[in-house]
Amino acid sequence: MKKYRAIIVEDERLPRLSLIRKLEDYHPDINIVECCEDYSSALKAILRHRPDILFLDIQLQGSTTLQLLSELKGAMPLPHIIFTTAYNNSEYLLQAIRLAAADYLLKPVDVSELAKAIQRIKERDERNTLPSTQEKLATDKFPFRTLNGTLFIGRKEIVFVRANGNYSHVILTTGEEIILERLGVIEMKLGEEYFIRAGRNLLLNREMIYKVDVKHKSCILRTPDGRECSVDLSAGGLDSVEKFTKQKMA
Repeated sequence: MKKYRAIIVEDERLPRLSLIRKLEDYHPDINIVECCEDYSSALKAILRHRPDILFLDIQLQGSTTLQLLSELKGAMPLPHIIFTTAYNNSEYLLQAIRLAAADYLLKPVDVSELAKAIQRIKERDERNTLPSTQEKLATDKFPFRTLNGTLFIGRKEIVFVRANGNYSHVILTTGEEIILERLGVIEMKLGEEYFIRAGRNLLLNREMIYKVDVKHKSCILRTPDGRECSVDLSAGGLDSVEKFTKQKMA
C-alpha cells in the first residue's frame, strides 16, 4: 500500500482536529506530516515537506488561497489538493479549483465524501505512471529570478550556492550564475535533505561533498564529470560539514 504524505492547512481548531481524526481512523495510508493555521506557516511547511496531498481551507487567513497556490506553482509542482470550504457556490472556489485541478469538500467533512476524494487521487496516480524518485530528482527544475528573467535549474546541476546580501552566486556543473534571491528562499526550494547549510552564507550539495580539510577549514566538492571545486569554510560551517561526513561514514 502506497503511503501518502499530507499537510492540513486549516485556521479553525475544531475542523482541523475533526479532519485529523477522520484521516487517522479511516485512512491509515495518509501520513499527516504537519498542520498549519496561516499562510506563512503553510508556505514554509509545503516547500519543506513537499507533500503528496494538501488539505487546504479555501478561506485562509493572512493571505488568499489563490496567492498561496500561485507562489507554490512558481517554486514546485503542486501536490494533489483537496479544498475544504463552508460554501459550495463560490466563484472564488471555482477559480482555485481550476488553478490547482483539485477536488473540494464541504465542512463539516463527511467521511464518505472524504473517502471518495482520496480514492480519486489514487486513481489519478494509477493513470499517470510517475517516474522513480531518482528520475524525478534528475528532471525537476526550479525557477530562480535573475537580472534578465528566470533561470530553471535542477538540484543535480548545482554544486554550491554562496549568498551575498540580497542575491546569491550559484556554482553549477556547467558554469556560474547570479540569482536575485536570498539563501533562505533557495534552501527552501531545493530542500535541506539535498543541500547542507554551511554557516550563514553557503549551501553545499550533499552528494558532491568529496573531501573535508579540517586543518585548512575547507571542503572540496566533485561534480559527476570529475571537476573539483574548493570552498573556504573559515567563515563558518565546518562543524556542519564534519557532522554530515561522520554520519555518512557511520
